[in-house]
Amino acid sequence: MNTPATRIAVATLVAACVLGGAAHAQPGRGATATLYDQPNFQGNSVTITQSVSDLSRWRFNDRARSARFNGTWRICEHDQLKGRCQEVRGDVPHLNAYGLAEQISSLEPVGRPGGGGYPGGGHPGGGGWPGGGSTSRGIEGDYTVFFARPTLGGVDVAAGQRGADTFCQRAGLGRSVWFDSSTRANQAIGPDGQYVGRSTVIRDLLCRKR
Repeated sequence: MNTPATRIAVATLVAACVLGGAAHAQPGRGATATLYDQPNFQGNSVTITQSVSDLSRWRFNDRARSARFNGTWRICEHDQLKGRCQEVRGDVPHLNAYGLAEQISSLEPVGRPGGGGYPGGGHPGGGGWPGGGSTSRGIEGDYTVFFARPTLGGVDVAAGQRGADTFCQRAGLGRSVWFDSSTRANQAIGPDGQYVGRSTVIRDLLCRKR
């Protein structure tokens, strides 16, 4: 029966389906973050499904030491998503790998695929960092390019020949010629895209032009 009431009911049902589909397409929908107060996913835990500006409300401020992330999340050391923040996903048995053990105060789902928590947004592999290359600005000479403080996504590069070569190559240059490794930092990124804790990092890097 094609009555006005029937047409209205059908239109309402279609609109509800469209809106429901749009809701499922929202970034970050379905993302979860489970925080644990002990390493290796032990101890007390809390599961977060939305942006949280202050973990004190969950009685979990500055308590997390490990976490499991479904989807990509931004975790921050201060409330209101302020201070030093880091994008992560997957299982993190030791949050000190990001320098954020017992320091997370707020977090939010980012909602984009990929990630892995690494600058450039991908998974480690292939002996180097995934994604768009270095984020440091170099000074060009006749035969080399100089980087005073090589970073990727704002993170220092762990000292080592392979890391130096990878940084240079990601910048579209040849292999490294020389670098200094006398400086230490609380966090660095290794040549395979993995985050490491306190370690020596690269300074004054010279990359050979191709």
